[in-house]
Amino acid sequence: MKCLIVAGGVSPCKADLYKHINDADFVIAVDGAADIFDKYTLFPDYIIGDIDTADINSVSRLETSGSSVIKLQRAKNETDTEAAINHALQTGAQDIVILGATGRRMDHTLANIAMLVRAVRAGACCRIIDKYNEMWVATGNHRFSGRIGQTVSIHPLTGDLLVNSKNLEYPLDDLKLCVDSSRGVSNVIENNPVHLSISGGFALIVKIRGKA
Repeated sequence: MKCLIVAGGVSPCKADLYKHINDADFVIAVDGAADIFDKYTLFPDYIIGDIDTADINSVSRLETSGSSVIKLQRAKNETDTEAAINHALQTGAQDIVILGATGRRMDHTLANIAMLVRAVRAGACCRIIDKYNEMWVATGNHRFSGRIGQTVSIHPLTGDLLVNSKNLEYPLDDLKLCVDSSRGVSNVIENNPVHLSISGGFALIVKIRGKA
């Protein structure tokens, strides 16, 4: 089951929004993202948040059209996006795409990246996609594909890692990637699929969508 979550960072482009709405089983708008759906006359299944950034008129129109509003307390111990992730997982989502997860609030961006770990620990695949990047986390044996020549970076996220790779231009052979080093930045996909073996924790995988 696939869930699309649209968060309140930089608004996704229309093409990405429509692409992922079309194959999602259910859609969540996080607070201010309700305005994006209202703009395009699209109707998420849920609007989740404390509704401190969304236009209340947008929320009202979407609710009238069938969207369920889950109103959160403003004083809470989680972000609205974390609440949306938790709801998606509790509803049974196995594939989660988050748009609008990055932007000028670096604290929220970092918190949203942490949610990638939350999802994987719960047994789901979760990706953050913006105009420039697609990112997810992995541990153990992992495979992925991309364009030949596409730039990809591997960052240790939860501690120092030992990484092996196949089909990257710069091989990682029992390479230790440290949290205080940039060693895993700017590798290149040489063939598909890329094989990784990651031990010691979770790695953040970042594919650059355009020209690096």
